[in-house]
Amino acid sequence: HSWPVLTPEKLNAGFIEELKKYLPATFVIVAYGKIIPQNILDLSQLKAINIHPSALPILRGPSPIQSTLLHDYQATAVTLMQLDKQMDHGPILAQHPVAIDPEDDYEILSNKLSILAGKVLSGTIITYLDGGLSPRPQDDSRATYCQLLKKEDGQISWRDSALKIHNMVRAFNPWPGVYTEVNELSVKFIKTKLADLDLRPAEFKAQDNRLFVGADDGSLEILQIQPEGKRVLTAAEFIRGYGKYL
Repeated sequence: HSWPVLTPEKLNAGFIEELKKYLPATFVIVAYGKIIPQNILDLSQLKAINIHPSALPILRGPSPIQSTLLHDYQATAVTLMQLDKQMDHGPILAQHPVAIDPEDDYEILSNKLSILAGKVLSGTIITYLDGGLSPRPQDDSRATYCQLLKKEDGQISWRDSALKIHNMVRAFNPWPGVYTEVNELSVKFIKTKLADLDLRPAEFKAQDNRLFVGADDGSLEILQIQPEGKRVLTAAEFIRGYGKYL
């Protein structure tokens, strides 16, 4: 729609002067990742609104999509909310549930939520501006929180279950990635599925051009794998090129 979109690196005086060129206006904030200071929120004609990809008050914070997958939730939501000075705390204007398919990873789910978020926003913004939406406070007693992701979050612990490692792969690609070593070869798991081979934790096995690894509880089939500094490989390609490490 050729609407102006501002993406400031810093919420400083220079940005405030730039923002004032568009006033009076009501602000919509999407995927910004920083707390908006109250003095900026106060410039919005109506209360500023935000699209958040979780069923608030569940998973307030900076990594709701990854956390949804990591915790193996079967559903999430797109939430339209008013912003206040606390993180993802403001009153809810609309909330639309989204089912999570077993094959959904971060990229798929993020795209699914983004498309729905656009529809939610375009379908409600005029009603909001006309005063037709009634905000309802969040139930703080139900609130849960997610954290900013760190590189080390992607390191596999072989004390974890196969399901947890599989959900890490779903949640953490492309970043921070899910990584380990195969006999001193650093690799990332790109795509996996649960398997039923009886393997010890961290035991890799090639079988009929398929690649498996054991975890603390169960095993995984590795469908796509990436040696450090190399392209993503299928299991069969990895076995042919790196079989000596198995």
